[in-house]
Amino acid sequence: MFSLVGSLTFYINKKITSYNNSSSSTIRAKRGNCLLWVEFLVTFIMMTGLFCTMSVKLSGTLIILLGAVIYGLLTDFVTFTPETIELLILLSLISELGGRILRIYLTENLPVSRDFSINSPVCHFGGILASDALFGSVLGFLLWELVAGKTLLPHSDTVSQGLLRLIGVAVIRFVCGITMIVIIHLYIFR
Repeated sequence: MFSLVGSLTFYINKKITSYNNSSSSTIRAKRGNCLLWVEFLVTFIMMTGLFCTMSVKLSGTLIILLGAVIYGLLTDFVTFTPETIELLILLSLISELGGRILRIYLTENLPVSRDFSINSPVCHFGGILASDALFGSVLGFLLWELVAGKTLLPHSDTVSQGLLRLIGVAVIRFVCGITMIVIIHLYIFR
């Protein structure tokens, strides 16, 4: 495994350094398919991390940072600058630690828990779909609202407040993740 990574790193570095004397526009065209496959794989890892930023439990920006580290290991950190590394780590810390602290701060005074704020609307919507499938659209909706809708309506204001606050934190994490990917593509994938 390590010999494969070492030989791949040597091949990529040989391709990068052999064309560094020519103009920058021809470097991208002459780099070879191996580096393009590595960039594709790293971009796939980063997009997976971007998808994970929407979840509270998964650290999406750390997965994006891991993709950049994998690219750096395979290219011997040739295109990395200290400013870029510091900026990526700062964005990751803002997203992960700041997002967790903000999520706790915004939802601590709500009378319902964070889990109830998410699970209640999702289960309610799923129940409406299931009862519609079993009893038809009109009868299923009426039956579901008579049976289960009574539990959601008294808490609908607090559930919507908690849900909107959690969505705001998820948007902040998503923006940090997409900013990291743009920085990596502009300043590291040269």
